[in-house]
Amino acid sequence: MNICKLSEIEAKPIPRALTGFEELDYIYGYSKFNDEWNGTVWGMPQNKISLWSGTSGIGKSRLCIDVAKRYSAAGHKVLYILTEAELEDFGSWAKDTTKYDTFFCSGENELDKIIETISHVDPDLVIIDSVNEIEEFTNGNKRESRRLINGTEDKKGLRQVVVETGCHLVLLGQLNQDGKTIKGGTSLPHLVDIALDLVPFSKSSKSCFTVKVGVKHRYGKRDSKGMWFHKEDGVHCGTNNRLDDKMWCGSHGIAVTTLKERLIKLANV
Repeated sequence: MNICKLSEIEAKPIPRALTGFEELDYIYGYSKFNDEWNGTVWGMPQNKISLWSGTSGIGKSRLCIDVAKRYSAAGHKVLYILTEAELEDFGSWAKDTTKYDTFFCSGENELDKIIETISHVDPDLVIIDSVNEIEEFTNGNKRESRRLINGTEDKKGLRQVVVETGCHLVLLGQLNQDGKTIKGGTSLPHLVDIALDLVPFSKSSKSCFTVKVGVKHRYGKRDSKGMWFHKEDGVHCGTNNRLDDKMWCGSHGIAVTTLKERLIKLANV
């Protein structure tokens, strides 16, 4: 039987990796490796899975591509699995592709082949764009969702390969027209470790979107969020919500400033 005493369990901080966007690192949360401020690290928790959900065209792929490019530019290995378009199309979206020697791409859309590809590349970050086009996730029911994430007795799931490689895995998921439920089923957001929702910043805005915590976040604050806007060269963050968080400011050696204080400072520039 799988039983042990709580006193026998060794608590270990979760390693994390920077996304290239400080506001997104803040949304993902932090781990403390000691009691000092400089022992606090932010960003994507390694060995874990997150799901980014949003309507078509909101900006999921653009934000993920920018995260992947920044991650690769920092010397880390990235695997971007594109299930719903040709790799040549992806090259045109990503632009300036020659700069990224540690950025790997794949067009696999069968789960077993995707897992095999992840094992072969052994990346630090994996992005699957999108989960809705994985062949074994056609209906997205509870059984398929569990097979996708946790595998079966004789087949690996995504969680096993994530733990084996030590990477962070981002799944991109399309929402239904109601803007609330993911296409293919409702079980998936509850099986991952972190669920982030990408929603329009306002009803009238098509150029801005908000990233906020959805139904689940095991490793960060449930109310964290930030705003991004589209530009020709990619997406840019338009908020500094992290600057009124004591933990963030303390670990970065800066003073806490409220939104009101930042607005007053901008008005006086």
